[in-house]
Amino acid sequence: MYVLGLPQEADIVAIKSPVKSVKNQKDIFSAMGKRASMENLYVSGEVDNAAMRKAHEFASSLPGNFPTLMKLMHPSHIGFSLHLVAGFCYKHLPDKDKVIDLEDDKGKVYPAQFLASKHCLSGGWRAFSIHHKLVQGDVVVFQLLEPTKFKVYVVRASASEQASRRSKRKVETSAKEAKKTSITNCKIVVHKQDEPKNGSEEDFGFDISDGIIMSSDQPAVDFQQVRNVDDFDIVVNGLIINCELSKQLQYKYYELCSSQKSFLHQHIPNGLNCKLIAGIIAETTNIADAVRTAKFGTRQKEEFATWENTLSGFEKLGMNVEFILTRLRQLIGLSDHANRCKKLKTERVEVGEEVKALKAKLEKSVGRMKRNDEEIERLENEEDVEVRFTKLAEAPWSM
Repeated sequence: MYVLGLPQEADIVAIKSPVKSVKNQKDIFSAMGKRASMENLYVSGEVDNAAMRKAHEFASSLPGNFPTLMKLMHPSHIGFSLHLVAGFCYKHLPDKDKVIDLEDDKGKVYPAQFLASKHCLSGGWRAFSIHHKLVQGDVVVFQLLEPTKFKVYVVRASASEQASRRSKRKVETSAKEAKKTSITNCKIVVHKQDEPKNGSEEDFGFDISDGIIMSSDQPAVDFQQVRNVDDFDIVVNGLIINCELSKQLQYKYYELCSSQKSFLHQHIPNGLNCKLIAGIIAETTNIADAVRTAKFGTRQKEEFATWENTLSGFEKLGMNVEFILTRLRQLIGLSDHANRCKKLKTERVEVGEEVKALKAKLEKSVGRMKRNDEEIERLENEEDVEVRFTKLAEAPWSM
């Protein structure tokens, strides 16, 4: 059995039997030195011991002789990805990227992407974490039933400690709000369990200093709870990405969402890059604004087609843009109607010019025909040419 939740040095420790007492865990933590103590300041030692002891007791009671590992939840573990012990991964998990099923105690399966090179669960872990409401101090027990299937159990931290952490978060939030007037950009600090390998960084889909912040409190997922733009947060993968959009775009996107009484991006699947989703939101807002300010006869058909193709692609990703597409297609229909009418008018002018040319040619031909008739009539009135020809031929040579 592997124990996770300790700092990197602890990852090489394999514990094959449950910890019998709290003292065993204290010995482990003291052996890790200062770094271990700092790493576990997230949760008090008492709660760590209580939660881990319960987890060990529970794991030892599980049927079957399956590889088992445990993970003590820190704030960074409830986010986009979850690192596993390298030794466990080398011994039991695939050496290539695979989809691993996480089956909870109720039998529901959550597919998650296992990144072999990083020894972590990525896309899909966030959904599991949210659905099971994992919090700091919980212990997650993973039992490997198949090469790509974990049976997952959650051992909860004590209710009193959870309440204490919630109270602490409220105090910290109040302190941050008091400083908000002098802060224009936010940063998050990610406490990593493992050091990056080969200079690489864990891929959260954004730089940890670019202003995206963790949504530690549950954001309003029902738009009915949003009373005004001040309550409006754009949450993606559990992260508030308001800073990725300008204030003007945020307000315009809020108006779009208000018109539909829902977050337009709420059905985009978890795991997509945060900046990609921010770009989709920004482009959707810009197109919607351009549609509403379009002037009759000023837009080219190609531009309308580009907007339609772009929105159709966003719709396939889960973005609610049907109402914008409907308006755009109606405008395209009206524009096509106007263009058709304009084209017919142009054709009518061209045909009129052709008729004028034909009339002029006809008049010219009629004149020639009239002159020919007159010449024919004059010639016919003269002496018969045949008689004159005969007389001339029979005339004597002498004069």
